Amino acid sequence: MQGGDYVPDTSWAERDDWESAWQPVIDAIGEDFGDGVVREAVDTIERSVVHRYLEPLEFDCPLHYDEEVAKAHGYPGIIAPYSGLATWTSIGVWSPGDESVYTNAERNAQPARRMAAGGEGRPLPAPPTTAGFATDVEYEYFMPFVVGDHLKQVGRKLLSCLPKETSVGRGAFTIMESEVRNQNDEVVVLARIGSYSYVPRQE
Repeated sequence: MQGGDYVPDTSWAERDDWESAWQPVIDAIGEDFGDGVVREAVDTIERSVVHRYLEPLEFDCPLHYDEEVAKAHGYPGIIAPYSGLATWTSIGVWSPGDESVYTNAERNAQPARRMAAGGEGRPLPAPPTTAGFATDVEYEYFMPFVVGDHLKQVGRKLLSCLPKETSVGRGAFTIMESEVRNQNDEVVVLARIGSYSYVPRQE
C-alpha cells in the first residue's frame, strides 16, 4: 500500500528489546548519508537582500552595509549576518519551470509534491516511526559569507544515535552534520542538527 493508505509497522516499539531496532543506525555512525547530493542555494547573496534582512531587526552594523568599513576591518566585502544562514542557503520551494507545489486552494491543503528540503540522500537504516521533532541546532563558522557568495550544502554525516524512552514515546536521538561551502568550495560552516524520532505512547 502506498501514499495515504500506508501504515508503517511500528510494532518494534512494543517489544521489550525495542532498543535493538536502532542497532543498524548505531552501527552506521560516521557514515555520510548525503549520497553526493548538493543542495545549492537558489540565489547568490545580494546586497539588497542583506539590507532587507537588516531592516526589520534595525541591525545597524556598518559591516553589513558599508563596503569600505568592512574592508577596513579585513573583510573582502560586505558581510551577511551569520544569523541569516537559513536565508543565504535557502534552496527555495519552487523555481521557474517547476511543477506547482500547491494545487489545492482548500484550507490546510497539503503540497501536491515533496518540496525541496535538506534531507535528500540515502535514508538512515532506522525502524519506522510516526513522529519526531528537532532538538538542537549547532553552527560552527570558519569564515564569513559576503555579498556575491553563492552557498551550497553538502553531506549528511551521522554523528550519533541514542535510543531513549521519553515521556512522549520510544525512539532515538540523532545528530546529523552537513557542510556549507561557498562558490570556491571552501567550507564556511559546519551545521549539526539534532532530532528525536519516535513512536508515540499509546494512551
